[in-house]
Amino acid sequence: MQKLSIIVGAILLISASILSYVSANNGAKMLAKKDAIVMKYVDASDAALEDEDIKHAIKYAKLAIQADPKSPKGYVCYKNAMDEKYQAEEGDAPQAEESDESMMGC
Repeated sequence: MQKLSIIVGAILLISASILSYVSANNGAKMLAKKDAIVMKYVDASDAALEDEDIKHAIKYAKLAIQADPKSPKGYVCYKNAMDEKYQAEEGDAPQAEESDESMMGC
């Protein structure tokens, strides 16, 4: 009976070691794949910003954040897109009149 317990214990220990090794390798592969997806969206967002397509730049930045919320790359990309959006909106704002007389029609 004692030999059977030793054999079962050894088999379980070997199985656990193999599973640990396999899962560690899969984890590294998953992180690399996730980072590749994030970079795809970051590159698409940067390209949209270069084309002055702010709407799509924001969209791709949000997708980068959704792909890996722990990665700062998506957040930096989103900040850049939002900065461009607000700079563009400031440029479209009507200019204030210089004097009150021009507003009154005098």
